[in-house]
Amino acid sequence: MHSMIQIKHRSFSTLTFVLLVLVLIVSSTSCKAPNLNILGSYMDSTKTVGLSNYPFPYEEPQIKRYDIVRVKFAGSSVDVMELLNGNGGIQLETVKKTSEGADQIGQQVDKDGFLIFPLIGKVKAEGLTKDQLRQELLTLVSPILKEPYVFVDLPSRGISLMGEVAKPSSVTLVRERMNLLEVLAQVGSVTEYADVENVKVYRENFDGTRVLAHLNLKDSSFLNSPYFYPKPDDVVYVPAIKQKLVKNFGQMYAPIATIVLALTTLIVTLLR
Repeated sequence: MHSMIQIKHRSFSTLTFVLLVLVLIVSSTSCKAPNLNILGSYMDSTKTVGLSNYPFPYEEPQIKRYDIVRVKFAGSSVDVMELLNGNGGIQLETVKKTSEGADQIGQQVDKDGFLIFPLIGKVKAEGLTKDQLRQELLTLVSPILKEPYVFVDLPSRGISLMGEVAKPSSVTLVRERMNLLEVLAQVGSVTEYADVENVKVYRENFDGTRVLAHLNLKDSSFLNSPYFYPKPDDVVYVPAIKQKLVKNFGQMYAPIATIVLALTTLIVTLLR
């Protein structure tokens, strides 16, 4: 009889331990992470640091291979201007469909980084900014086009936002100098489980080099980062904090835990 009591006591202790573990698993599904207000923390930090300490490190995007570039020539020599613009029987413009369905007209930079124009031939565009390409084209057309003017534009391109953002999607950079906070606002900011201290930005430079940068949006020094201003084709990934991983684990095993909890309760009742 004494041995049976010991067995029951051990069984009861073991089942009690299992019961407590299951309760913790089930309760983990209700754990909620704090709402991380990145704009609020940013504003708090600037009260003491001051924005003047962080000059905006904006760098104009450089043209890459396979980019679409829109170029228009103007001047008092109408015939020459029409030839340069492809209206004299030579059509060099291509049409690219954007994700929104709109047509963007321009010429694609070839695999070697060149654009091709009537009368002036091949022009190296890869690695240049819009202003640098415009100056180069002005120099080339000045001998043949009176009072020349050159318009250069890169049709709007977007960046991809992934992970713990309200609406993961591709966002069009509607204007130059859009910063990362503005881009995040376009998708409804980050979620409550966003790890804003470890945001990753993937960027491919015009020369083919690839960079994976890490940003801490709660540290005002990120204002001085070269990644504060996203560039076309950047990929921004916002990872989840540990609380979400715990929550997902609980949600995954909650149904099983509920069944085992019920059986454990029944066994404990029978052993008493």
